[in-house]
Amino acid sequence: MSPSKDLAGRRWLVLASAMVSFFAIGMTFFAVPPLVGTLRGLFALSNLEIGLLMGAIAVPAIVLSVPLGAALDRWPPRAAGLAALAVMLVGAVVFAVAPSYLALLAGRLLFGAGGLLMNLLLARLLTAAFAGRELALAMGLFTGTYPASMIVLFSLHPVLAAQLGWRGELGLLALLVLAAVPLHLLAVPGGRPTVAAAAPADAPALPAPLVALGVAWMLYFAAFAAVPTFAPEWAGGGASGLLVTSVVTWVALVGTPLAGAAIDRTGRPERWVTLGVVVLAAALGLMSAGAVPAVAAMAAVGLVAAVVPPAVYSLPARLVPAARVGFAFGFVTALSNLGAVLGPAVAGAIRDATDGWTATWCALAAIAVGAAVAAALVRPPRTG
Repeated sequence: MSPSKDLAGRRWLVLASAMVSFFAIGMTFFAVPPLVGTLRGLFALSNLEIGLLMGAIAVPAIVLSVPLGAALDRWPPRAAGLAALAVMLVGAVVFAVAPSYLALLAGRLLFGAGGLLMNLLLARLLTAAFAGRELALAMGLFTGTYPASMIVLFSLHPVLAAQLGWRGELGLLALLVLAAVPLHLLAVPGGRPTVAAAAPADAPALPAPLVALGVAWMLYFAAFAAVPTFAPEWAGGGASGLLVTSVVTWVALVGTPLAGAAIDRTGRPERWVTLGVVVLAAALGLMSAGAVPAVAAMAAVGLVAAVVPPAVYSLPARLVPAARVGFAFGFVTALSNLGAVLGPAVAGAIRDATDGWTATWCALAAIAVGAAVAAALVRPPRTG
C-alpha cells in the first residue's frame, strides 16, 4: 500500500493523533495567562515582559517555519513527529523548573521549536489524509483542540495550582507531551512522506494569493493572541476574569467542527476568513469604546476563532501544487507566529504607556482591519 493510501485509510486515527498532540501544544501555549499574577510577583515582570513571555513560544517559527515546512515535504513523518515531541518535552520541563525569567523564556523558545515542527507536520498529514474529502471538517476538529486546551487549563488552574503549585501544574503539561507519543507511533506510517508529482516548472515559488493569506493570518494572530493574554485582567481579574475569557474557547470549541462542515458544504474558505476577521475588528472596536459586555465580547471573539483557523488551514492545498503544501504551511505559519509574538508585546507596551483599555483594544482593532483587507485579496486559482 502506498503512503498516500495508507494515510487515507487511517485518516480518522491520524486526526485523533493530531488532536492529542495539538492539545498538548495548546495547553503549554496558554500556560502564561493564568500565571500572570504569580510570575509578575515572583520575577517582578512588567506587562511588556509578560507579553514577550506569552509570545516567545512563537519566536522559533519566524525563522524556522519555511525551511521546516519545505523539509517536511521530504522527511519521514513518523521520525519527524518523534523529534518534535522530544524537543517539546525538553522545553516543557525547562519551563516548569525555571529559576529566572530568562530560563522561562528559554523553555518557551524550546517548546515553540518542537511545537512548530509538530504543527507543520500535523497540518501536512491531515491535508494528505483528507485530500478531496471533509478537509475543512478535519481542520475544524483539529484546530478546535486549541480552544479545548484553553478551557481545560483555565478551568482547572485554580485547583491544580492549589494542590500542586504552579511548577507542579506545569509538570503535568510535560506529561501530556509523553501521552502523545504512543498514539503518534500508531497513527503515522513509517517511511517517506506522501509526495505528489513535482510542481510545474512555471509555477510561482510564492503565489500572490499565498502571500495575501500569510499576511491575513499574521495580522489575525497579532490581534487575537493579545486577547487571552490581557482579557482576563480587562474582564475583572482573578478567577472571574479567567472564567469570562474562557467564553472564547467554549464558543470556539463548539463552533470549529460546525464551521468546518459549513466550509466544506459552501466552499470559498477565503471568504470565511475575510468575514471572520471583520467580526474580530468589530468586537475589538466595541471593546475599545466600552460599548459591549465582557461576556458578549468574548463570545464574538470565540466565534471568530471557530471560523478563521479551519478556513485558513484548508486553503494552502488550494493555493499551491500538492508538492509544495509543506512549504506553504511553513510560509503562513512563519507569518502567523510573527503576529503572535508582536501582538501581545505591542498590547503590553500600550498598556504600560496608557491608562485604561481604550488604546490597547483600538490598536488591535486596527490590526484586524488590516487582516480583513489582506484576506479579501486571497483568490485561489480557478480549476476546470
